[in-house]
Amino acid sequence: MNKHILRKPMRVRTLSQLTVIATAWLGVMLIGAAPAEAAFPKLALEPVSVGELVAPVGIENAGDGSGRLFTIDQRGLVNIIDSADNLLATPFLDIESLLVPQRAGFDERGLLGMAFHPDYGMANTFGEDKFYVYYSAPDPGAPGTAADAIDHMAVIAEFSAAPGSNVADPNSQRILLTVQEPQFNHDGGDVAFGPDGMLYIALGDGGSSNDNDAGHTGGDPNQPNGVLGNAQDRTNLLGSILRIDVEGNNGPGGQYGIPADNPFVGDGGGVREEIFAYGLRNPWRFSFDDGPGGTGELFVADVGQSSVEEVSIVGSGDNMGWRVKEGSFDFDPNTPLNDPNVVLVDPIAEYSRAGNALGLPAIGRTVVGGHVYRGSASPELDGKYIFGDWSDNFVPGNGTLLGLEDVGGGNWDLSVLAVLGGNPIGEYLIAFGEDENGELYALTRQQLAAVVDSTTGHPTAAVYRLVVVPTPAAGGAGLGLVAVLAARRRRRC
Repeated sequence: MNKHILRKPMRVRTLSQLTVIATAWLGVMLIGAAPAEAAFPKLALEPVSVGELVAPVGIENAGDGSGRLFTIDQRGLVNIIDSADNLLATPFLDIESLLVPQRAGFDERGLLGMAFHPDYGMANTFGEDKFYVYYSAPDPGAPGTAADAIDHMAVIAEFSAAPGSNVADPNSQRILLTVQEPQFNHDGGDVAFGPDGMLYIALGDGGSSNDNDAGHTGGDPNQPNGVLGNAQDRTNLLGSILRIDVEGNNGPGGQYGIPADNPFVGDGGGVREEIFAYGLRNPWRFSFDDGPGGTGELFVADVGQSSVEEVSIVGSGDNMGWRVKEGSFDFDPNTPLNDPNVVLVDPIAEYSRAGNALGLPAIGRTVVGGHVYRGSASPELDGKYIFGDWSDNFVPGNGTLLGLEDVGGGNWDLSVLAVLGGNPIGEYLIAFGEDENGELYALTRQQLAAVVDSTTGHPTAAVYRLVVVPTPAAGGAGLGLVAVLAARRRRRC
């Protein structure tokens, strides 16, 4: 396991401080490389479903005591893995017909997120049969033309499924919110209920690059610096984490509520009151530390432009900095913020690609958000944040499992985890999820696109349960995990 000690910067920074901060970080990011004692135990990827799914991008549980896992397929399907680790033949939900057609090759659009209402399965409550999804729908205009710069619509919708049923009602859709997306990428896509019962929604900056193109506030590719961009423009929803009340009706259109304690309620000037935090580029997965003993904090992983991948703890009203900065480093300090003294929140951890000149750990190219472990099977992981990186190459896939530990005093340890069979893992690392007991899962696939293997015609995605490798002991303890490794190797042949 490789470990880097990350000194957490002061949480609040002003625009005028950024250049000084960037210089200072060059000297503090990489402090140690080989700890005397590993903070994280060695992990194994225990197969749950291998070669059965095509394009899973998320995994959820219903919180109803059924032990089921729900895999979110980018192509518009939700599949169930039952409590015995069997993939059910019939999808829980099929909304492929509602989605924008997939691009050939790499695409970031599709069915991207899902969350069950906290009261799902509880009789005589509003949420007893309800769940929520984020998907990419066709623009009703003429996408991609000069007359219509909108590529697609991000849709947040409610569906119903009778408690305990393995098939949802596809005709039960209630659309809560739609957002115009100018490009095919930087969609964010995660949705989750917080400990407060509100629905949180992650939206990227709208796509392309630099938050500076058609459909981006002030966007002008011929003016590389000094534009505002969507992520710093609170009059639109892009580049933000939203917070809404699915049981309310005071939002635009009357299909959701805006909580009175949202940070920008009453600001006026066209500021969108749904915004909880902003200044994000492409938040690929967020989670709350809301298990037993948890802090309730919101962890967000934000994918960088080309230099910095970051993980942040995000609070109400926070400005996470993009496109003024990327991670804790300057990106465009000439961005015309409305308030020159605006505060910008630094990440708790950041890394970069090989060959970077920033002094950051060189790990990969796309951060994948995870979860703080609060399960019971692996007490060695309690309170630690498990996440990862999609791949250190665009092709072939080669993801990396990572961990963060708060060691006190504002410092975080970033570890490249020791994994049975090797880490990087030789596949694209797509997402993490947790079951009702707080145990963690990783989703991987071997194909770049949401397709089957072109040679075999078979799916290549997998769902793995993360388990701690037992310390070797008399009697051959841990031999079962050798079989796990063998199974993984057979799959790759």
